[in-house]
Amino acid sequence: MNKTIEELIKESETSFSNVDKQIAKYVLLNQEEVCAMSINNLADAAFVSTSSVLRFAQKLGFHGFSDFKYFLSWNENTTKVQENLNSKMIGNAVTQMIATLSEPTVTTTVQYFNNARRIFILATGLNQQYQARDLQQRFLQLGIIMVLLPSNSGSILNKQIAESVSADDLLIIFSASGENAVVKDFLKLPILIQTPIISFTNSLDSWLSTHSNCVYSLSHLQNSSQLEPYFSGFFHLLIDFLAVRFKSKEL
Repeated sequence: MNKTIEELIKESETSFSNVDKQIAKYVLLNQEEVCAMSINNLADAAFVSTSSVLRFAQKLGFHGFSDFKYFLSWNENTTKVQENLNSKMIGNAVTQMIATLSEPTVTTTVQYFNNARRIFILATGLNQQYQARDLQQRFLQLGIIMVLLPSNSGSILNKQIAESVSADDLLIIFSASGENAVVKDFLKLPILIQTPIISFTNSLDSWLSTHSNCVYSLSHLQNSSQLEPYFSGFFHLLIDFLAVRFKSKEL
């Protein structure tokens, strides 16, 4: 998502209740502070209920408060790092990202794509959903069908898929933190039966990373904390890279 929090609020304000407007006003005036708040803290500060805060986040297009706060933090950090980052640093980061990719990981990923009986994708946040759709569309053009699963907790479809997958299937997970409760719940059974898992996540030390067969992370990049607002774009580049590698194996 390349929009600012101001743009998201402006686009949605016609559907706002008076309570929503109250929350929006507080958020716009205190963006940096809100980044460090819990949902209870924000509710207290804006003099509203926690359910009102959650509904406000959902009206902006987020699945929950965590996604909203992550985006707000990203939005705030982007403004700050733009003063310190230049095109050369970003270009160097892209070069480093490609150079440090593990060749065995890439080769194994291509083999999984080729051999999987079925491929399912689960993405937990808005940026991750954009990345997942990009992956799905890029590989559909190459003849590989990937099913994008709903990201909401308690999905009946996800439960059915988790109970039916085998070691011949493939699961692809997009999760910024790698600690998402929906992901952990979804992967309980697949991990037991050793269904292959490919993950795209910010941290190599997360729960998801330690339970994945192939991990794509950017946390090892130099200046990674400064570059974090650009991680979403970098993951799209990684997807393009994997698509090119997959296509080259077919030639």
